[in-house]
Amino acid sequence: MPKKRLLLVRHGKTEWNGLSRFQGKSDVPLNDEGKCQAELLAARLEAWQPDALFSSPLSRARETAETLASRNPGISPVLLEELSEIGFGSWEGRSIHEIESADPESFRRWKDSPFDYPPPGGESFASVESRVRSALGEILSKGGERIVVVSHGGILRAMLALLLDLPLRPVWKMKIANCSVTGIDVGRKGTSLAFLNDDLHARMSGAEPEKLLFPV
Repeated sequence: MPKKRLLLVRHGKTEWNGLSRFQGKSDVPLNDEGKCQAELLAARLEAWQPDALFSSPLSRARETAETLASRNPGISPVLLEELSEIGFGSWEGRSIHEIESADPESFRRWKDSPFDYPPPGGESFASVESRVRSALGEILSKGGERIVVVSHGGILRAMLALLLDLPLRPVWKMKIANCSVTGIDVGRKGTSLAFLNDDLHARMSGAEPEKLLFPV
């Protein structure tokens, strides 16, 4: 199997991100900042020349993927339901402060052990792991050698844990910023992390994103 590089992209920023609200499967679109982040990343990706693009169907991810495709005309987003964010049940649309005030016991249990205690009406990690594994199988079998995957913080962490054969608990604490890119190499000799949470295109004021190359 020739070496494949996966670029795992978190969607651009939304209003709920700015308000620290749980989004989950709620279909929240990008805000103006998120649209700008996606445009900057699209310019940066142009030099990399991806040959496959997969995305969650939720608006914030789909809009990000469509923007990436607009600067890379050889690809179009393939939408996979399995890449949708973890379902947070009755917590969706509410801030951490609101949840903590209304249901302190459930929130404490989830915060201490999110893998054992899903939010009320939310999705279990067994379900998340199963669908992420399914998505990875399709992506690696159908994608080319330069693959972009646009999804959500929770799903990308689960994907990292599966690809790198790591326990989910430490991976869950990793920072994955809006519109950041994490590089994973998959080949005959195994899978390795190339870089993590690269969002230089969004943070460097006045930078020319097309000149910001990804690590080899």
